Amino acid sequence: MFSNLAIDVALGLIFIYLLYSLLASVVQELFARIFNARARLLTKGLRRMLEEDDHSTDLGWFGKFTFFNWFYELGWSVVYFFEPFRKNPFLKKFYNMPAIRSLGENSATSRPAYISPQIFSQTMVHLLRSSVPEHKSSDAQAMKAALEHNYLHLAPGTREHLLQLFEDAGHNMPSFRVNIEGWFNETMTRTSGWYRKQTQTWLLCIGISIAALFNVDSIAIARILMKDKNVRSQLVQLAASRAPGYTAITDTLIRKNVLQKDSAFFRADTSIRVFVADTSLIGVYAMLRNDAGDAANVLGISRACVPDTTGGRLTVRCGYTHPFQQNGWLVFAGWCITALAISLGAPFWFDLLGKVVKFRTTTPPPADNTAATQ
Repeated sequence: MFSNLAIDVALGLIFIYLLYSLLASVVQELFARIFNARARLLTKGLRRMLEEDDHSTDLGWFGKFTFFNWFYELGWSVVYFFEPFRKNPFLKKFYNMPAIRSLGENSATSRPAYISPQIFSQTMVHLLRSSVPEHKSSDAQAMKAALEHNYLHLAPGTREHLLQLFEDAGHNMPSFRVNIEGWFNETMTRTSGWYRKQTQTWLLCIGISIAALFNVDSIAIARILMKDKNVRSQLVQLAASRAPGYTAITDTLIRKNVLQKDSAFFRADTSIRVFVADTSLIGVYAMLRNDAGDAANVLGISRACVPDTTGGRLTVRCGYTHPFQQNGWLVFAGWCITALAISLGAPFWFDLLGKVVKFRTTTPPPADNTAATQ
C-alpha cells in the first residue's frame, strides 16, 4: 500500500461527497414519495402523447427563447400539479378506465407510477372501440370509424398519429396494438430523461441546502486535509470503515435509474419500493446523519457562539469557529462546490471512491536497481 498527500486529500473529499450525496438522495426520495413525483411525471408524458399542451406558442415571439419558455412551463407545472387534467378531457377518461384506475395504490396516490405498454395499448383500444355509437362487424372497422370521425375529440395531432399507426398496421388489430406500444415506449424513454434531469435539479437544490445546514465547505475541507495529517488519517480511516456499508444503498440508486426494455424508467420504480420497504428511508437517513456528524467532528468544522471581549465589553459572537472559515464569500463558494458535487449523484462518487481506494491499496512495483549495480 502507498499513499501521498494528493491521494489522501482526494479520498477524503470523495468520501464527504459520497456521504452527503447519499443523504441528499434520501431526502429527494422522501420528497418524491410525498409529492408522488413519478406518477405526476407519467401523467406529463401521457399528456404530451394524448393532448397538445405545447404552451410555447402562447408566448408569441418570446416563445423562441429557452429562458422565457422555462419560466412559462414552470408556471404550467404548478397549474398541472393541482389540476392534472386541466383542458385534457381524453386524459381524464384514460385515467378513469378500470384497467388504469385499479393500478393506483390508494385515494391519495390514485394515479399509478407505472403503466405497462400492454395495459396502455389495451386501454386505448377499449376507449376508441367503445366510442363508436353504432355496432360494427369487426374491431378494425370500429377502430377506423372512431379515428376518422374522432368521436373521442382527440387532439388533431394525436388523432392523425393514431390513424397513421392504424394504416401502418394494415388495419390489423394485433399489429396496431404493437405500434401503439412502440409509441408508448419511445415516449416513456424520453420521460425517463425528464425524470433524471428533474432529479439532478432536485439534488442541486437539496445539495446547497445541506451544504449550508451542515456547513460542508469544500474549500475549507480541502485546506484542512492538506494541512493536518492527523485529520487526514482519521477521515481516510472513517471512509474505509463506513463506505462498504453504503454499497446496498448505492446499488439501489443505480438500479432505480436503469432503463428497462419495456416501459423505460417506470419499471425501475419497483426497486425503490424494495429500498423503502427493506431498509426504511428514515433509518437510512438517521445512519447517514450520524456518519455526517462523525465526519464533521473529525474535520472540526462547526458553528458556535463564543464570548468576545473586544472593546472592553463582553459580547457573544456567533459564527464559524474554524480559522479557515473567516471569509464569508469563500465559505459560500465552498458550499456551491459541494452542491455541484452532490448533484452528480451518489453512484458517481461511490464508483470513484472504489477506484481511488483500489489505487491507494496497490503496492507500487519495486524500484529497478539494475542500472545502479552495473
